Amino acid sequence: MCMLRPWHLALWAVVAAAVGTGCQKSDQIARYTVDKVPAIEERSAAADSTGPSAAREATDRTLAAIVPLGSKGWFFKLTGPKDRVEGANEAFETFLKSVKFDSDGKPHWTLPDGWQEQPGSQIRYATLVLPGEGKPLEVSVTVLPKSEGDNDQYLLVNVNRWRNQLQLPPIDAAQLSAEAKQIPLEGATATVVNLLGTASGEGMGRPPFMSGARNGN
Repeated sequence: MCMLRPWHLALWAVVAAAVGTGCQKSDQIARYTVDKVPAIEERSAAADSTGPSAAREATDRTLAAIVPLGSKGWFFKLTGPKDRVEGANEAFETFLKSVKFDSDGKPHWTLPDGWQEQPGSQIRYATLVLPGEGKPLEVSVTVLPKSEGDNDQYLLVNVNRWRNQLQLPPIDAAQLSAEAKQIPLEGATATVVNLLGTASGEGMGRPPFMSGARNGN
């Protein structure tokens, strides 16, 4: 029978400890997990859908005014590329301030320098053409019937119609009061909005509120 000497016992103790430690580390490694790293294509798609480029850049602007007058509503609207329309903002407001209504409720105005007036049509009371390069900008002048006493709702419905044409969400009466500008005219008030969005092209040429109504000629 082989007798274990003290140094043998010490050596076996070291070996046992090393084996035990190795097993423990192996067990830890076997149980360690990591989250799956998404593929390059997945990460690129996620970045494109959430990054700054995902937001659609506004390209178009509408300057428009509504003048409720008795049983009629008068509409003055200019839509086009955002920078060109913004450049006409001052002239547009100057034009609006010149509008006067006679005893028959028909408007008269003074055109800014370079503007030209074209005859009306079945839909438009008049078309005002602005000077400039490229496709001419136009201010459409339209008149439609309205019920007396519903001015606030009349304004809101038509402004939201214009917002929809620029792919903007609708607003409520409180927001309209904060965003719209009031310009006093002789015997009336113009509610003016300056809307920035992206034209959908759908219904851009249709008259506001009541598409089947005739003009006030």
